[in-house]
Amino acid sequence: MTGITAWLRGHGRNVRRPLALTIALGEISGILLILQTALLVGIADAVIFRHAAVLSLANLFVALIAIAPVRFLVMWASRQAAYECASRVKLDVRRRLMGHLRRLGPISLSGMRAGEVATVAVDAVEALEGYYSRYLPQRALSTLLPFTLLAAVFPLDWISGLVLVLTAVFLPLIMIVIGEESHVRNQRLWAILARMSGRFLDILQGLTTVKMFGAARREAAEIERASNEYRTNTMSVMRIAFLSSFMLELLSAVSIAIVAVLSGLRLMAGTMQFGRAYFILLVAPEYFLVLRTLGTFYHMRMEAMSAAERIVGLLETQGSEALLEATLPTNAPGGEAFEVAFESVSLSLKKRIILDEVSFLAARGAHIALTGASGAGKSTILNILLRFLRPDTGRVLVEDRALDLLPPDEWFERVAWLPQKPTLFHGTLGENIGLGRVGARRDEIAEAARMACVDEFLPRLPSGLDTTVGEGGQGLSRGQVQRVALARLFLRRPGLVLLDEPTAHLDPASAELVSAAIQVLGRGRTMIMVTHRGSAGMERTLVLEAGKLRDGA
Repeated sequence: MTGITAWLRGHGRNVRRPLALTIALGEISGILLILQTALLVGIADAVIFRHAAVLSLANLFVALIAIAPVRFLVMWASRQAAYECASRVKLDVRRRLMGHLRRLGPISLSGMRAGEVATVAVDAVEALEGYYSRYLPQRALSTLLPFTLLAAVFPLDWISGLVLVLTAVFLPLIMIVIGEESHVRNQRLWAILARMSGRFLDILQGLTTVKMFGAARREAAEIERASNEYRTNTMSVMRIAFLSSFMLELLSAVSIAIVAVLSGLRLMAGTMQFGRAYFILLVAPEYFLVLRTLGTFYHMRMEAMSAAERIVGLLETQGSEALLEATLPTNAPGGEAFEVAFESVSLSLKKRIILDEVSFLAARGAHIALTGASGAGKSTILNILLRFLRPDTGRVLVEDRALDLLPPDEWFERVAWLPQKPTLFHGTLGENIGLGRVGARRDEIAEAARMACVDEFLPRLPSGLDTTVGEGGQGLSRGQVQRVALARLFLRRPGLVLLDEPTAHLDPASAELVSAAIQVLGRGRTMIMVTHRGSAGMERTLVLEAGKLRDGA
């Protein structure tokens, strides 16, 4: 709990200026409220008891009307500063989360549920807004404004001021007692939401498989059960919130009633002036409103702490930490082949030896095939070259330079990777191909599509390269998706091409087209391909057996 509070406060220190501005404007709004109340009381007292002419009070009316828009502008500016404060924090937290996820890399992330990660990165970060835009400013105002109001009340009537002070002591106690129970239930709610999000996303991604095996009703029933559990726990949190609000309202009403009774008795006895009693009765609700509002926003603190625990937990997730920050490629690297060498590279994952003293040389322009049984370590070699993993021992050299010492931007400009299942996003074919190099021209995208044999099926599409495809390439066959991804590599013009079973799960016709495009792509470039279908077109074949390497050609 202490660590999470320190983490939240640490981000609060990074936005001191907008936070201080929010608090200062809130205090000014409170002072303007006191002035408005004093003017209103002065007008009422003069008209009712001194029978003053309305025209003689013109100055008071003008001042009262003039303060209203000024106070509105101050409150608007305070709200804007509060949202600015929260926006900066959310932006910083999301930037840190995205950077951490990129450093973890796909190998470490493969063990996490995408839905849970998305819930933390989206919903949990959004839950921080109320803490920084509402709770923190209100906490400071709940210290400043009550004392400001008491400073106006005590000189008029110390008895009413004493009643306000004594009854206000109970408000923080109610917030603490009820707030802790709210925190516990919020934690439970976030855990349920993360599990539900993860399961729902898994079902959506595997919807075809679910339908194929007739499990749709079972999964629908499971989602309904999880939804009901989430609804029940949400209502339990709401009950705590309503209970807290009721207790705060009850205590405030009782306190104001006590002040009203005491003031009324003294008015009847003639020991208190009407103007003073009227002013105190108008100010007393505002005094408790500040504290009640803090009680309401206290639940935002509990929710933010529960969300922060999820965020910190994800930020503290340990992985290979081999993938470094890099930007998307923007300039064509020229396509010059280069030499890659593995020197006694060994790697173990989860106490299992994946690579054992692997050494080989991929000369400039060489085409090497990696074969072997599943789990022999073929894809691990590609992951090391992609910097998703870091060897335990040994080193990887690129033109006699250690791979780990190369700047990430420089390295990712020079290498391209085609996985077994490339990812296409919702958008046009041209936009998906254009991801290979940011800023590529239309004619360059069209040329890359032609070289990757994408133009073979373009005439059958309604709008050619402007045809919209769904997430994951919906609307295209597996072979067509593979050729679109291959077009990205042509657009990149890399010096090193890494292929992970590019023709796996393709029909013979599609496999032939992809293989022909790969042969064109490999001209003048170094190429390393993981394959089970044979090494036709490759100059050299390396066989991996239980993490050890032997030359197959």
